Amino acid sequence: MIQRVAIVGAGLAGLCAARDLNAAGLSTVVFEKSRGLGGRLATRRTDLGPIDHGAPGVSVDVAQAAGGSVWAEGPQDARGIGIPGMSTLARHLGKGINVQREISITDVASTDDGFSLTDADSRVHSGFEAVILAVPAPQAAALLGHEEGMKKALADVRMNPAWTLLLGFDAPSGLSQDVLTLTEPLAMAIPMLSKPGQIATERWTVHASIAWSVAHLELDKDAAASLLLKAFMAATGLSGAPDYVAGHRWRYARVDRPLGQPFVVNGAGTLLAGGDWALGPLASDAVASGRAMALRVLENGRS
Repeated sequence: MIQRVAIVGAGLAGLCAARDLNAAGLSTVVFEKSRGLGGRLATRRTDLGPIDHGAPGVSVDVAQAAGGSVWAEGPQDARGIGIPGMSTLARHLGKGINVQREISITDVASTDDGFSLTDADSRVHSGFEAVILAVPAPQAAALLGHEEGMKKALADVRMNPAWTLLLGFDAPSGLSQDVLTLTEPLAMAIPMLSKPGQIATERWTVHASIAWSVAHLELDKDAAASLLLKAFMAATGLSGAPDYVAGHRWRYARVDRPLGQPFVVNGAGTLLAGGDWALGPLASDAVASGRAMALRVLENGRS
């Protein structure tokens, strides 16, 4: 019988899987390599105010599931957002869940009584009857050991990277506070002040194009930020330098070729891998995958 489940990754898929499993009476431990929750539901805290540097919004139903009161109508359509930032949604989803932060899992091994997980500091976490890998497909594949069938399925998944540029201004820049559609090497720019609930100073998230992000994937953050800032200033006519500039690389930002099913699973039904990359690029795809994996574990535990 499955009673204790390890989940690697505290993004939407991992958190939603944990919530469903906990609600059914199972014990879960979520291992997250970062300090925060939510994956691309990310908000950078700065002296000038929060800047969402990942997903600009989610579907309203996803936001409602994360607390209800933290969604509003987005800048272009009905879209769920976190107030004061997108990471608020993840914090709501993570309430009551045992999340072990800043623990990077490097190995998943089968044992006589289930699974053990080894982290980057060589600590072993054992006593799990099932494991859910809710991380990007390439990272999940690296943890699948001898599960050749699962690794073969994941080899068909293709994910694109994305560079983002974060900007902040002590005084108004003179730019219109509307979402901007831009051309190469940029894709779009989103002002935080276009979102409901924002009252601080002017802040922007500028998304680079996929092509530029692929070609410059291994740049360091300062070099990428410098190049993207020059492109943004040229595209918008901005003359004054921002007071806050930072770059952020999402190595696995959006799925380009999804798996085509909610997850992959081993023959015993005890090792699963999924995420938004399994179904599509949306936050709702991550939720659907996470909940499907939880249901599979529960069905396996009852059989």
